[in-house]
Amino acid sequence: MTVPEKNRRQQEDEALESGAVYQDAKGRRTADPGAGAAHAHSEADLNAEHLRRGEVGPGAPEE
Repeated sequence: MTVPEKNRRQQEDEALESGAVYQDAKGRRTADPGAGAAHAHSEADLNAEHLRRGEVGPGAPEE
């Protein structure tokens, strides 16, 4: 990794840690809190749908 890439990555990580940028499980990033909340809600809805169908993720015990 070159120095500019490393600096850019560090700035991105700091933005995530400070809450200036929001990132969801799919890696979508936004600086807009409303869009960040919408992404989180869509992820939650998708996860709930998987659970309703009985789909479980890796490491989750099946009943």
